[in-house]
Amino acid sequence: MSQNNGNPPKLELDLNQEARLKILKPVYEGKNSYGKFFLYSVTDLDSGEIKSLFAPDEIHSIIQEQKLGVGSEFLLKRVENGKKGSSKLELSILGKAPEPVESSTDNLRDILLNCIHDAEYVAKNSGLQFSLDEIQKLATTLFIARSKACQ
Repeated sequence: MSQNNGNPPKLELDLNQEARLKILKPVYEGKNSYGKFFLYSVTDLDSGEIKSLFAPDEIHSIIQEQKLGVGSEFLLKRVENGKKGSSKLELSILGKAPEPVESSTDNLRDILLNCIHDAEYVAKNSGLQFSLDEIQKLATTLFIARSKACQ
């Protein structure tokens, strides 16, 4: 058994072998005596094992062009490339991670509006009588709790 200094084992595929993978961390780009490399930490979705994928330039380019990031899933397969004894990797996208939603600078306004609507809903559907002042206090309480949860 080879020692790997606590690092996940390197993903290696034989000819016509495939692996369903999920990206765990952003790519690590480095340079060594062989040149530039692109290291992806991935989970093999079939075995559950964490592996190190040293992506060739072509595979890294596809991952970047398709904006695959943490949580994205893809199929990687080693196939013949037309030359005897030579092969290449093919990538098929299984699912992209959702793109992060850009939060507006005034997200508090949306939270406040939702709190007002929720307070109104509670007042109408509780079977109790609420004054306008009590609905306002309820909306304010919801707003404080939700805005703290967003921080």
